Amino acid sequence: MKSILATLALIATASASAVAITIGDSDERVEGRSAPAEATDDADIEEARRAFLEDTVAPTVKPASYDVTIVEYTDYQCPFCRAAHDALLKLTAEDKKVRIIYRDWPIFGAQSQRAARLAIASQWQGKHAAFHDALMKAPRPLSEHAMKAAAQKAGVDWAKLQADLAARSSEIEALLERNDEQAMQLGLGGTPGFIIGETLYAGGMDLAGLKEAVADARKANTSKSAAQLSTGGGN
Repeated sequence: MKSILATLALIATASASAVAITIGDSDERVEGRSAPAEATDDADIEEARRAFLEDTVAPTVKPASYDVTIVEYTDYQCPFCRAAHDALLKLTAEDKKVRIIYRDWPIFGAQSQRAARLAIASQWQGKHAAFHDALMKAPRPLSEHAMKAAAQKAGVDWAKLQADLAARSSEIEALLERNDEQAMQLGLGGTPGFIIGETLYAGGMDLAGLKEAVADARKANTSKSAAQLSTGGGN
């Protein structure tokens, strides 16, 4: 199912936040623990955009000249995530202007949570892409042995991985909490889920679907830029 995120407004408070999502031609509010006042200004919308589409801790594949961002909410034991992973690899091999932000959302139990933490920690030795691929291809259900084998395959230093996991634990846990909160706010019922451009796609996607979504995002960006120029909003 496809939902247009024409407006993404987030108000964060000490105890709760909410996201205003436009779906097609109607507005729907997906709420967190409480319902703060609705955001109406550009600052709130920009804050929301950064929360969902930027994160300094979330592992990211970032080409120098990217023009479309794909945010993926994923679990290493999810079969649909594994299929989507293969499609994403093919997409990025063909299209060098797509940025990917990985939002680990480990909902398949303790081993999924362990794999997510290890994968996030692997970025601090520059091995996330290789380890992410190896974990997605490791035998299911995941075991500690399978995760260690995936790390070895990816060239991950296991001792350093454990050290980074401990040293960066607060950052990793905070990221996982953000990912979970966002998935709930977006109304995702499971993994995978994608934000491509400003559109939410819930469920698995094949290569053709990803290509179409990226093309749609580029068209939307072009239309937005043209509208900004026509109203004097361009740089």
